[in-house]
Amino acid sequence: MASEILCGRRDFIRTSAGGAALALTGGLGATALAGAGEEVPAPRLDRSGVPPRNRRPYSGVDWSKAIQINGTTHMHQERELLRAVRERRIGFLTVSNYYPSKPMYPWREAVNEHARAVADWPVVVNGKYTEGPFDWNKIIAEWASELPEADRSMLPLPTKKLRPTFKEGDFPDDMLEAPNAEHCRFLLADGSSVGSLHICAPGSAYISGTPGLHNRWHLTAHGYSPGSGEFWGTAIDRMLEKLIVPDGGGVTINHPTWSNLDHKLILEILDWDPRVLGVEATESGGYNSEHWWDWILSTGRQCFGFFVPDHNVLSPNFGVCVLVVPERTQAACLRAYRNGDFYGAAHGLGELAFTEISFDGKTLKASTDKPARFEVKTARGVVHEVTGTTLEWNVPTANGRRIGPHVEVFARVKAYAADGCGETLFSQPFMLV
Repeated sequence: MASEILCGRRDFIRTSAGGAALALTGGLGATALAGAGEEVPAPRLDRSGVPPRNRRPYSGVDWSKAIQINGTTHMHQERELLRAVRERRIGFLTVSNYYPSKPMYPWREAVNEHARAVADWPVVVNGKYTEGPFDWNKIIAEWASELPEADRSMLPLPTKKLRPTFKEGDFPDDMLEAPNAEHCRFLLADGSSVGSLHICAPGSAYISGTPGLHNRWHLTAHGYSPGSGEFWGTAIDRMLEKLIVPDGGGVTINHPTWSNLDHKLILEILDWDPRVLGVEATESGGYNSEHWWDWILSTGRQCFGFFVPDHNVLSPNFGVCVLVVPERTQAACLRAYRNGDFYGAAHGLGELAFTEISFDGKTLKASTDKPARFEVKTARGVVHEVTGTTLEWNVPTANGRRIGPHVEVFARVKAYAADGCGETLFSQPFMLV
């Protein structure tokens, strides 16, 4: 008997009792692809030259000269997006939509992809990653009579050039941007669905999925995956293959608390490639995943934390990644994500900022532009607290031997604004072993 599993914040997918997505089994018959091409093989990436995730973030930062730019890796194009971008002073835009998961980049060319008549990117059809183009009007016409009247009245999808989503003046003139999207509907290695796994890929031009929110056009029932539709490792490789800056950007694991992902799966994804950068530590829908973050770090794996609004772009705890860069360029911002040269802010309104975060292997230092209550967190929990504008913490020693690293494993700094505004800052972790 079929069961339903949540596969997106606003969508469901029918699955078989065994967990494999019905749309991906290939047992539904092949619908005419109306122009689609051949199956696209999985990429074979050479990972030999890819350095591991940076265990000493900020090591190359000159804090006296660095520029701090607000960004966030997971933010949807809601109606309030423009207001949120201005209020939170977003200087590096990486919008992350889905259905289809197509980057809204560059923003001047972004359109409503839910209504696009032709997809010129590959889509998984009956389990095979198939080259486009796909003429959705011709494809959907085969079963259009089965659609509800409200949906049928929206057909055919417009073939003329779509109106741009944004107009000149919507965003600040000096705002930087990069491609990004939220990808979902992945499979495990055994072919079963892992519906709650969502991944963003800031800096990647990779596209997945089909148009239509809530499976409006019934494409799933006819063999077309609304999302990735592939083994998550293969999909990640496709994302990495499409990075626009080879040594910048990467992949993030979204809202692990909401997704309730298997712990082992998270580690497998992090171990897949060093360009899987980390997990969302806070998400403004109320899903705090700091405990997941600390648990991962306690295994000895470097894992960057990301701070995002997701759909909740007007939430007070918006979630901002403050990029610490030497210059105001797209490449510098993407490299900051890759190297861990950024920190998290709950608000991102300029109420509190780090002016230094550093670690020389023995002493962890941090400072802020206004008084704050600092915490040092390690695998043992909070191990040091101090109030002021500066923090220093030494890795514990005994009889001249540094025994602390094997007990503490990692160290990160959390700073709470002392003026009661509620702003909280989160450094990236330093690995001690």
